[in-house]
Amino acid sequence: MALVTSPLRQPIPVLAASSLLALVSLAACAPAPPPQQPPAAVRLVNPRSALFSDSADYQSTLEAIREVRLAAEIAGRIVLMPMQEGQAVQRGQLLFRLDQVQQQASTDSDRAEARKDVINAERYIFLNDQGAVSTKERDFYITQALQSRDMLKSSQATLGYKNITAPIAGQVGSIQAKIGDVVPAGGVVTSVVDNSILWVRLDVPGSDAARVRVGLPVLLRAPDRPELSARGAVSFVAPSLDKQRQTLLVKATFANGNGALRNNQRVNATLIYSQENLLSIPEQAVLLQAGKSFVFLAVSPQEARQRLGREIEPPPPPDSLVAVQVPVSLGTLQNGVFPLRSGLRSTDSVILGNLAQLRSGLAVRSSSPGSVPAAVSPGPAR
Repeated sequence: MALVTSPLRQPIPVLAASSLLALVSLAACAPAPPPQQPPAAVRLVNPRSALFSDSADYQSTLEAIREVRLAAEIAGRIVLMPMQEGQAVQRGQLLFRLDQVQQQASTDSDRAEARKDVINAERYIFLNDQGAVSTKERDFYITQALQSRDMLKSSQATLGYKNITAPIAGQVGSIQAKIGDVVPAGGVVTSVVDNSILWVRLDVPGSDAARVRVGLPVLLRAPDRPELSARGAVSFVAPSLDKQRQTLLVKATFANGNGALRNNQRVNATLIYSQENLLSIPEQAVLLQAGKSFVFLAVSPQEARQRLGREIEPPPPPDSLVAVQVPVSLGTLQNGVFPLRSGLRSTDSVILGNLAQLRSGLAVRSSSPGSVPAAVSPGPAR
C-alpha cells in the first residue's frame, strides 16, 4: 500500500496555467477605448465699441437748388448756337442768338432820333437862356428828348432779348431746338443746371415730427452704386403737416462739389436722429433659438465648470478651452453687427461662426482671431 501514488494531483497546476492563459487572451481581444478627439478650431472675437444710430430710411430724388429753364422772351429764328449739351458754362455766357437784323435797324434808328432830340433840347435850352424862345418851347424839346431816350432804351432791351445768355454757372441740359428753328416767345430751348448744391425731400411720418429739427445729419446713397454717397443736413422743416397724408415735409441740403451726384437721381436717404457708441458683436456670432439670442463663449475648464455647474465630459485636453452657451440681449442689426445691451463684457472671448456644430462643454481651441469693426456706418434702427 505504501507504493501506491495518486494520479489526480499532478494535473492541478496545468489547469491553473490554462485558465490564466485564457484570461490573458480574452483581455488582449477586448476593444481599446477610442482616442480622444482634438479640440475644434474656432475663431474668437471680443466685443468692440461701435457707433450705432437711431435713424429712418427714405427713398427720394435729388433736386438741384439752382436750375433754370431757358426760353426766348420774344419770337425769332435761331441764327447762332455756340453751346453744346453737357457743356459747362459761366454766368453771362452766350448760349444762342435769334435773328436781330430788323431789331438792330430799329435800334439804330431810335439811337439817331434820340441823338437828334438831345441836340435840339440843348439848343433850345441855350436860346431860352438868351431870351430868344419861350420856356414852353424849351420844355417841349426837352420832353421830346426824354421820350426818345426812353424809346432807345426799350429798343435796346428788345435787341438784348435776341441774345440768350446763361443766368447761372452750370451745365447745359438737353437742347430742344437747332439753328434755323423759329422759336415762339416763351418756348423752352434748353436748361442750365448747377449740381454743386443738391437737396432732397423727405416725407417724415407725423409720429416723428417732434424729433425733427434743422441741422440733423442725413446720409445719401445711390441704390445702384453704393460708392456714391454724400453727407448733408436738414435745412428746412415745414411748419405744418400735410393734411391728407399726415406727413412732415423735410428738406436736406448736400454739397456736391465733385459732381458725382446728379439732378433728378434716385437715392436712399437716411435721417439720423441720434448716435451712440455701444459694445457690438458680429452677426455670425449670434445663435437664435426659440426667439432668443445666444452666443458661445470660449472659457477655461474651471470657468466652464462654474458656469455649467457640472463636470466636463469628456474631460478637455490640457491647455484647451471649453465652449459655453450664454444668453445675450441685443439691439437691431446694423451693417452686420448687433449692439450689445447686456450679457457680455468687452474681455469675453466670443466664438465666431459654425455655431450649429457647437454645444456647451465642447473642447475648443483658438484659430486666427477675428475682429469686430471699430465703427459702424449709421443704418436703420427702426
